[in-house]
Amino acid sequence: MSSQPDHTMEQHKPTEPQLNTGPKLKLRLSRSKMNSILALCAILISAASFYATYMQAKAAQEQVTAAERQLYAETWPWLQVSYSDYDIEAERAHMTVKVKNSGTGPALIKSMQFEYQGTQYDTLVELLNDCCSLNAYRAALKEIQADNGDINYLKQFGWYVTSNPNNSLLADGNDLVLFSMVRSKFNNNLWEKIGEIAHDIEVNTCYCSLLKQCYTVNKASEVKKVANCSNSTQ
Repeated sequence: MSSQPDHTMEQHKPTEPQLNTGPKLKLRLSRSKMNSILALCAILISAASFYATYMQAKAAQEQVTAAERQLYAETWPWLQVSYSDYDIEAERAHMTVKVKNSGTGPALIKSMQFEYQGTQYDTLVELLNDCCSLNAYRAALKEIQADNGDINYLKQFGWYVTSNPNNSLLADGNDLVLFSMVRSKFNNNLWEKIGEIAHDIEVNTCYCSLLKQCYTVNKASEVKKVANCSNSTQ
């Protein structure tokens, strides 16, 4: 019986990767490059800080602007001149010319001018005297009253009331009567004459708010902002 040689199994171990044992690479920066990098970082930080400061200032300015607009809206006066010839509550003929503040804040009336047929007047009384002899009517009433003190002729004949609006402070929602007269059988001619021209009288007013913002307004309630009321209204 022939003998066969024994074959032994060779054990192979897995080979491990060889590490590079050569010299390691080192990144070296020169001093000038390092200074440049630090300077760039400082610039970026400064830019970010400036932008943040700018945004804060912008937000603060927007808040101030919004507050100013709110204050402006709460203190804005708007004057309107109106004319009526009848008192509904009293149910009688009663001529009234008045200026009303329909805005949201007080109005300081600096000047009010009236114009009729191309002529300007500083007061409504001057205009009515020029067109309708208002002063003559007043003088006649005073003379009659002086001769007869027992009777109130001023009331019976139809007295009138006037006021000068210049430098008047008119609160919001309030009005100021410029001319008022109750109709009677003794003042029919004067009444009708004033009534005929009342709608043709132009009124120009200059006034200022509490914030010293000034405006002009005409009879049609058209408001225009102006620098001041130092000059006569146009």
